[in-house]
Amino acid sequence: MTKNTALTIFMVLLVIGMVMEETQGKTCHDYIQAEHCEINQCNQECSTKWKGVGVKGSCEPPGFEPLDQTCLCSFNCGN
Repeated sequence: MTKNTALTIFMVLLVIGMVMEETQGKTCHDYIQAEHCEINQCNQECSTKWKGVGVKGSCEPPGFEPLDQTCLCSFNCGN
């Protein structure tokens, strides 16, 4: 009986650990539409929308004129 209980508890903890590992450390992305992309404004808007540590904004695609770029927010999926 004790063996079954210990095995059940172990299996439950193992499953919970696997589920938590799936979302931790992953990076999610979201676009913010604007007429043109300025990196400082993009960072500020991303930080406001996705409060938390690890929020970063970038103008994509790189190397293009600001009118042709879109603000891409990168943040931890747990936010």
